[in-house]
Amino acid sequence: MSAPPPVKGKKVIVIIGAGLSSVALVKALRRGDSTISKIIILEAKDDIGGTWNPKQCYHNLQTHGVRAGFSLLPWDRFDSPYDHAHHKDVHGAMKNLFRKENVVVVEEGAQHQNFGQNSNGGNEEEKEEEKSNAEKNMTTEKRVEVTVYLSTRVKSMEMVQTTSSSSSRVKLNVLCTKFSEADKDKEERALFADFVIYTGTTHQPKVPEFAQGKNKYTGEILAAADVSSNKFDEILERKHKVVVLGGSKAAMDTVWNFNQRGYTSFVWLFRKTYWGTNFSYFQSSFINKSSLFARWRKVLQYVFMKVRLDFDMSRSSWLSRVGLFILAKVGYLLNPFDATTYDLGNFHGAIIEPERMQPYRKSSHLRGEIGYLEGKKLYTTKGLGVDADVIICCTGYDNPKAPILFPNGTKFFAHEESGDKFWKGMVTPAIPHVLFMNTFSLGNILHDATTVGHWLRSCYFPQLFDKPIESTKSIIQKGLDAQNEEMKNTKCRSYNLWNSFDRPVQYMYYCGRTFEKEIYEADLLSCSRKSGGISISSPIRRWMYSWSCASFLLADDTNVN
Repeated sequence: MSAPPPVKGKKVIVIIGAGLSSVALVKALRRGDSTISKIIILEAKDDIGGTWNPKQCYHNLQTHGVRAGFSLLPWDRFDSPYDHAHHKDVHGAMKNLFRKENVVVVEEGAQHQNFGQNSNGGNEEEKEEEKSNAEKNMTTEKRVEVTVYLSTRVKSMEMVQTTSSSSSRVKLNVLCTKFSEADKDKEERALFADFVIYTGTTHQPKVPEFAQGKNKYTGEILAAADVSSNKFDEILERKHKVVVLGGSKAAMDTVWNFNQRGYTSFVWLFRKTYWGTNFSYFQSSFINKSSLFARWRKVLQYVFMKVRLDFDMSRSSWLSRVGLFILAKVGYLLNPFDATTYDLGNFHGAIIEPERMQPYRKSSHLRGEIGYLEGKKLYTTKGLGVDADVIICCTGYDNPKAPILFPNGTKFFAHEESGDKFWKGMVTPAIPHVLFMNTFSLGNILHDATTVGHWLRSCYFPQLFDKPIESTKSIIQKGLDAQNEEMKNTKCRSYNLWNSFDRPVQYMYYCGRTFEKEIYEADLLSCSRKSGGISISSPIRRWMYSWSCASFLLADDTNVN
C-alpha cells in the first residue's frame, strides 16, 4: 500500500507517550515559525503524565531533584523550590502547561474526527490526501495544532512508500478507545505521519520471571507502580509480611515509606545497593550558585565525570576506585550498605538524603537472589526462607515492544539494538522518519527533550526531511560513522543505549556537544554553554573534556532558552 504524499514544508508529527518528554517537545516544536502543521500525541493510559500519572505512581513518589529544577512547568504552588516535588504536583503542573499551550486532550481517542479513519472501512488514501490538501492552505502564522488522544496504544508502525517513490511516510496501526491488556473491546485504526517521536519507555513495569515456583506461590506479586497510597494503606492494615525486591530508587523509597509509618514486617532483598548523589550537594547548586559550597560541588562534579570517563575505559582501574573513594569520603556519593565497595558499576544515579542512611541500615535487609517461591514463602538461591504475603518488585520497566514493519515484510525492534546503530542515540539510518527519544545527560529529561525539540525544528526538518529518502539515509549514516569513530576507544562499542548507566560518557557528551553546536549554528537557539569540538582522542584533551562534560551534563533545564 502506498501512502498519501507528504505536504512539502508542512509536517504531521506524532509523539508516542504523554509524559515529561512530550511536554518539553511540544513547547520546543511550537516555538517561532514552524514547518509543522499538526502534532498528535498518543497515550496508552487514560490520563497524561507518563511516570507521573497518578495511577502509575507508587505511594509518596517524589522527584529526584528539587522543584526549582523543573522551571519549564507552571506549578500550582511553589512553597519549597529547593525541596522535592510530590508526584501529584508534577502531574498538576503538566496539566497546567498543556492548558497554557492550548493542547486539546481527547479522552476517547476514536471519537475525534481528525484522528484517522477506521482501518476496516473507507478509502484511507483518498481521505488522507484530502486532509493533506487542506493542510496546504494553512499559513505559517497559524499556531501549530496539538491534540492528545488518551487510551490509545500503538500496535505497530509501518514504513510505506508515498505516491512519489522518492520518499516515505509512517503508518501507525493504532488500538484506540477502551482496550484491555488482552486486546479486547478495541478498535483498530490507521494514522499516517511524516515523523514519529517515540517517548514511551516507562509504560510497562517489569516483573521478573522467577526461576521456579511462581505457579505455586499463593501470595501477591506487585510492581512498584501498583503500590498506590490506597494499596499501601491496605498492606499496613492487613499486616502483610512484605518483601521489597531491588536496590533502586523505588526500593529505597518503598523502604523509607514503611519506616516512616513505623512498619517493620518487611524484608528488603537486593543483589546490590547503589551509590547515589548526596541531596544536600544537589540542593546547593540551586540555593546559592555562587557560594563556596556550590563551587566545591562543581569541583566534585569534575572528579565524578573524570571517574566515569575512566570507568568507561576500564571498569577495574585504580583511578576510578580512588576517585570514588574520594567522593564517598567527602560525602558527595552515598551508599547505605556498600560504603567500602568502591566500584562505579554500583552507581545508579539516585539522589539520596543523608538523613535516610541510618534508617536504611537498621531496616531488615537481605543480600541475595530469589531461588523459588512456594505457598507464601520466598526462598533465596542459598535456601534461606522468607515469609512473603506480598512481593513488591522495584525492578524498573520493560522497553516498548511495538515493531516497525518494512515494505519487504521484515520487522525492526529498536530497543533490542545497541547504541552504535543510532545517530545521536536516537535516529537510525534505516528509519529516518522515527526518532526514539533518549536522554543524553544524567537524567535531566526536560533539558534533553527541549534540546531535541529545537534540534528537530531548526536542523533536522529543514535540512534533511524534504530530501529524497535515500539522501536522508546517507546523511544519517555519515553522522553515525563519525560518532562511532569518535567513540571507538571507549571499549563500549555495543553498549546498551536503553540503560542510562550502560552508556559511555563519551556518547552522552558527543550528543550534547553536537546537538548544541548544530542548533547554535542554525542561529535559532543560544545556549549558555558552548562546548566546541574537543577531540577525545588526545589524553591531554580528555581532561579538558571531562570538565566540559560535567558542566554540560549536570546543568538544569534553565540553561536552554
